[in-house]
Amino acid sequence: MRLLVTGATGLLGRVAVLDHRDRHEVVALTHAQPLDVPGVRSVQVDLTDEDALVEAWDEVQPDLVLHTAALATIEACERAPDLARRINVDASAALARLAASSGARMVHVSTDAVFDGTAGPYRESDQPAPLSVYARTKLAAEEAVLGAAPDALVARVNFFGWSRSGTRSLAEFFVNALSQGTAVTGFTDVEFTSLYSRDTASRLVSAAEAGLAGLFHVGSSDRLSKFEFGRALARTFGFDETLVQPGSVATLGAGAVRSNRLSMDSSAFAAATSRPMPTLAEGLERMRQDGESGYAARVRGTEHLEAGT
Repeated sequence: MRLLVTGATGLLGRVAVLDHRDRHEVVALTHAQPLDVPGVRSVQVDLTDEDALVEAWDEVQPDLVLHTAALATIEACERAPDLARRINVDASAALARLAASSGARMVHVSTDAVFDGTAGPYRESDQPAPLSVYARTKLAAEEAVLGAAPDALVARVNFFGWSRSGTRSLAEFFVNALSQGTAVTGFTDVEFTSLYSRDTASRLVSAAEAGLAGLFHVGSSDRLSKFEFGRALARTFGFDETLVQPGSVATLGAGAVRSNRLSMDSSAFAAATSRPMPTLAEGLERMRQDGESGYAARVRGTEHLEAGT
């Protein structure tokens, strides 16, 4: 199978490329920089240029596209709403049309931020209430993708893991600080059901291969606050958990509006795939093992440097 991964340098896209290159012919679609991964072809294209996107699609002719690319920073979307719409909505719709016309499967990665955080755990049938430009464009993208490609899989996710920069995920924030003995604040009033990035990527691709379609929530089986997550990570990695101090997100002051309590109910996805969802503790343990085994170094592209070769 030829798997096209958009946003292949990002937190989710990079692990999807690394973990599927031995099983499939993987093509990495990137924007600003090519992806240098052995055995993986890298194609650079501006997703907002539909003619260039069509040309790249015709060249690659994928069987499955895992669409992880997005303008995902809330503040960046607030500063540039038109760009957010072109990347998050228009490009996603264009990919869905290409997938539908060519018979390819599509997985579109959305977000738990489409909800306002006043209730939960949220099910797929719950009414979204996006609070930010980012959330509104991601919700619009869901509708555009399913409108153009009804057999697409749209997954609302929240994930953590190792990234190329080492600074892209909440887990890395805690690891970087705690490993240096630095005290940090964990918000007690921000909750999520986050899934380890490798589990997220593998489960999405497997579900699409099996023909799963429609809208699903894909997260951990339990929920934690950021404070609880930080303490759990400290215990898992052997850091001093007292360095994680409780705090409130209100201390951040004015800024882009965020939804704080965004736990999702992923039981429908678990049932559809006949696999229980991991707990956050299980995800943290796998992340720790991947850090020790050298996988994190492969994600960062520093494997040979750290091995001294």
